[in-house]
Amino acid sequence: MRDLMGGEMFMAGSYKFLEHTADVLFEASGDSFEEALEAAADALFGTICDAGKVGERKVVEVSDKADNLEDLVAFTLSDLLSEMDAEELFLKRFKVDNFGKREGGFFIEGKAHGSEMNPAIGRTVVKGVTHGMLKVEEKKGKWKIRVLLDI
Repeated sequence: MRDLMGGEMFMAGSYKFLEHTADVLFEASGDSFEEALEAAADALFGTICDAGKVGERKVVEVSDKADNLEDLVAFTLSDLLSEMDAEELFLKRFKVDNFGKREGGFFIEGKAHGSEMNPAIGRTVVKGVTHGMLKVEEKKGKWKIRVLLDI
């Protein structure tokens, strides 16, 4: 197996990176939507830095709502990415505190943990979370979220 940018697929936790010619494509999975979204955040963090070397001294809270689950994923991951940039943090763990449906849409609240950016553990600059190829699906009680990151 080669590294993330080498093009071959590899497994890491509850997400896997898939082949893509120019950007980073991954599929996260879980027994619930919340667990799959947490795994998607882990994949985002693992793309940006060596998350295993990130501390947990800082906490970032996110709260989003959307008409559908695909938009909720994009908004949540984009908010996490924006917080990382604005606060100059690397994040390593995201936990969904509250998720549900109301007012014709979905909402989510959660916290991510991390520490100050350290260039020594940085990997890839992610410019954004795209809507292209974004997919959320549930089959037989298992959830999958596919995300394409613009690098």
